[in-house]
Amino acid sequence: MYKEGCKGCLIAVAAVFTFVAAIVILLLILRSCTGRAPLNQEQIIQFVHRNEELLNQAVEEIWSLDEHVSYIANTRFSRLRPRGGFDFDGLYTGGVIAGSGYVITPLDNPILYELLQDRRITSITVRRATLAFFSTYQIQIAFNVGGVWDRYGGIYFSKNDEPLSFEGRRLGSSGVYRDGWVRYGNDFYYTERIIAHWFYYEMLFNSNRRPQR
Repeated sequence: MYKEGCKGCLIAVAAVFTFVAAIVILLLILRSCTGRAPLNQEQIIQFVHRNEELLNQAVEEIWSLDEHVSYIANTRFSRLRPRGGFDFDGLYTGGVIAGSGYVITPLDNPILYELLQDRRITSITVRRATLAFFSTYQIQIAFNVGGVWDRYGGIYFSKNDEPLSFEGRRLGSSGVYRDGWVRYGNDFYYTERIIAHWFYYEMLFNSNRRPQR
């Protein structure tokens, strides 16, 4: 009886482990199929090389939008959602309009839709030198890199083809911005050039240790 009881327990434990393993494998497959798996630096750089033409077309479309536009995203994948959610599906822009505050507007643009239907892209941030806070023109495209609010990564378009900070300010041409991380208090920033005007970036907030590559 004792041996039979132990055998039954082992079978039950094995069944539980098999079930859990099957669930984990299924989740990994689903993440792979939906494109939600976080990307690393190499994968993001490959994305740029494969989609250079589309990215440059997107830049032209973005500069043609109204100057108040500072944020573009897909309602399905956006990290930032208005209170009460969206009352429409698809692309939208966000930006501050004098007298109206922060305004969210639906956007119909086939080229930007083609780019933002990629589930790995979370948003596009637009910075224009015509606004006093920014020193240059920058389009920042954020990817899913596995962080929640403490880690950001992706690519940005630099109109002057120079490395820029996470907030769109000039960094200059110092080699440290090509070969290593830059520290801002407890935050760390890394950027490097991929192709003309396109740079990779990664930002870690409230990190106690210098990142290692």
